[in-house]
Amino acid sequence: MSRAIVFWLVGALIVFACGKESSGPSSAEGKWTYTTSDGKISVTFELMKSAGGTLELQNPTIKVNGTSGIAAGLMTGVSLPAIGSIRINANDPALTYNYSITFTNGQVSGDFKRIEVPSGSYTYPWGTVVALNAVAIVRP
Repeated sequence: MSRAIVFWLVGALIVFACGKESSGPSSAEGKWTYTTSDGKISVTFELMKSAGGTLELQNPTIKVNGTSGIAAGLMTGVSLPAIGSIRINANDPALTYNYSITFTNGQVSGDFKRIEVPSGSYTYPWGTVVALNAVAIVRP
């Protein structure tokens, strides 16, 4: 076989192997983010499978009115595509108060790009609870 044909075959294999990127995620695992419509609360978190195979919320962060802080998170009622609730709250002295955001009755979309949330709430300013209606948590 000539050298030109070998190079062409190798090039064709590389192009085939490197083709277009995947059209998107293939599971709920990965990074997620949400920012309130007023921009006062922004959260990020990861959904990861545990060694036992259950989906867990990990590495939550929160930003309150532009100040970033360490957060704690809790996820309950997971039976994909349904997620009963996700709660992320500030756990950082830089944020002074225990600001939080809660998403209830989430549904992971079939393309794994959104978690549709019909209701929830967040606290801002401190002592004020603001309702969330029909929001989507998305991939960053």
